[in-house]
Amino acid sequence: MSQENSKSYRSIVKATGVFGTMQVFRTLISIVSSKFIAVYLGPIGFGLLSLLNNSVNIIVAITNFEFLTVATREVALVSNSDDDSQLSKTIALLQRMAVVIGVLGAIVCLLFSKLLSTLTFGNPYKQHWFILLAFYMLITSFSNARMAVLQGVNNIKTLAICNIVAAFITAIGTIIIYYFLRIEGIIWVMLYSSMVLFLVTFYFTRQYKFSVNSLGFKEFYHNSSPIFKFGFFMSVNLILGQMCNFAIKLYLNDSGVSSQILGYYEVSTVILINYLGLIFIAMSFDFYPKLTSVSADNEKVKQLVNNQVEIALILVTPAIVFLYLAAPFLIELLYTKEFSSTFLILKTALFSVILKAVIFPLGYIVLVKGDKKLFFKQALFSDFLNLVLSIVLYKYFGLLGLGIAYFLNYAIYAIYVYKMVNKHYEFLFVQSCRKLIAISLIIGVLAIVIIYSFEQLYIFILISALFLISVLYSYKELNKRINLKNYIIEKLCRNK
Repeated sequence: MSQENSKSYRSIVKATGVFGTMQVFRTLISIVSSKFIAVYLGPIGFGLLSLLNNSVNIIVAITNFEFLTVATREVALVSNSDDDSQLSKTIALLQRMAVVIGVLGAIVCLLFSKLLSTLTFGNPYKQHWFILLAFYMLITSFSNARMAVLQGVNNIKTLAICNIVAAFITAIGTIIIYYFLRIEGIIWVMLYSSMVLFLVTFYFTRQYKFSVNSLGFKEFYHNSSPIFKFGFFMSVNLILGQMCNFAIKLYLNDSGVSSQILGYYEVSTVILINYLGLIFIAMSFDFYPKLTSVSADNEKVKQLVNNQVEIALILVTPAIVFLYLAAPFLIELLYTKEFSSTFLILKTALFSVILKAVIFPLGYIVLVKGDKKLFFKQALFSDFLNLVLSIVLYKYFGLLGLGIAYFLNYAIYAIYVYKMVNKHYEFLFVQSCRKLIAISLIIGVLAIVIIYSFEQLYIFILISALFLISVLYSYKELNKRINLKNYIIEKLCRNK
């Protein structure tokens, strides 16, 4: 293995470890604060909070242009430039764009505050919440501009510390505000959390120049319009995705059984996205800006994506097998016995995460290339495929059908995305990656066969054995790529 490839693998492992730790801390902080919030708000308060969050998400989807994502891409494109002024110009441009986006969101909140209150809560009595949300939109937009700089320059340690500090301070303030204000504290918590994020990101980006230059309107329009257009396509995809997910939930809720089915679906989503998704979120913080910086070179894109897929499979496969073993116990521990039927969805859905480990890096290729039409088609295909499969398969197979829908969605989408990036960017999997994909899929299939073919005692024994095999195999493959012994020794010596 070449020294350059080994360096790439080590960089991916290091970043995944740093951001993985960050995500674990943030999740733990969230769990602790949620317990206090549950006590102070009660079911009614939680319901109001959920409704307000849904409204905010819709407003953001319409007015935000996916600013954090597109801004991160712009910073990453110039982060390795020999001309330092390019980064300063990009930051100044993003600062102005943040003002435009923030003002747009604020105007929507102010003009439609009464209507939004009526649509959200059934009455206009919370109109003042949406008036105050105007400030939230402005502050959040400025925070995104600064967070994009940290992500774009790929300063992984600073970015991780920034997120943990912001989460910790936000959690403390949230608990205090809810303690004194109870339900009326909901809007003040949102304003407080946005201000904390802004101040923290401001502190951690203070070394970067954020001066606003004398850019005229025509020049600003010329420079920002391609970014806005790309963000618009991403926003449309986001809105359509939310609509498809909402349609699935409406169907499950009105299917004639009860809202229990929707509860099972929500829990499976939390496990697949919020918990297992920690791995992918951790990867995206480092992978996205790094891939953007080499996006003009198809060969480097191919190498980085292959490396990312390999590391993803090495980390994810043992985790999936472990969850086949532990999911029934975790569901009961985190929720109650009443949610045990969720495992009927997870039996097949867990296998789809192995496919996601392959698709996840591939999906970023179109994004970093900035091809708006291809990105739109890619996301639209996935959203509607998920909608159709979930409804049809649930109708005929119940909860098991939802798990099959997860699997078929990722399987079909994987083929579609691979053919697309192969055709347009000449992307191919290298031999080592193809081998890892094949073995990971075999391990996943064996886990499903065991789950459906044996009684509980034999399932426990066989899945435990398969988990041990997957861990040993992943260790062997990871060691082959980064020389674990030397890597650990280097890390220990560096920290002394």
